[in-house]
Amino acid sequence: MRYSRRAACASTWRRPLAAACVLVAAASSVGCGSGLATVTGAVTLDGAPLAGGGDTRAMVYLYPEGGTGAPAVGLLNEAGEYQISTGTRDGVEPGAYLVTISASQLTGKDIPGAPRSAVRITPPKYADPRQSGLRVDVASGANKYDFALESDPTTRRRRAS
Repeated sequence: MRYSRRAACASTWRRPLAAACVLVAAASSVGCGSGLATVTGAVTLDGAPLAGGGDTRAMVYLYPEGGTGAPAVGLLNEAGEYQISTGTRDGVEPGAYLVTISASQLTGKDIPGAPRSAVRITPPKYADPRQSGLRVDVASGANKYDFALESDPTTRRRRAS
């Protein structure tokens, strides 16, 4: 009789423990506690939001400053806002990053199977991590970085005419 009472007692704590283990395993498989930090923000060009969407392709890239690791990217929406992702995962590993921002406007007719031409909207220096002058230190948790880009004076003059 004693043996069966111990077995019954053991089974009463084993089931909740097993259920807890299953829940922890399920939570970790869907990204809970992935260690990735969220990075969001907005981009302006000459004081106006750098709007993406439609025929405008606008992106923010984060490159690990140490040179190792996957770059992260965020697409700019119509309001010039972005959220960074690394591959298929939302967020980025905490650390120091060099930032590039580029935007292009697609031109010409949309012909199936034929590539469209594009005109660069942002100055070329912002597309080069060594020349952009943009850098962020991503901490754990939520991070917000806004970038105010300036056109080249010669480009600004051409657009105004």
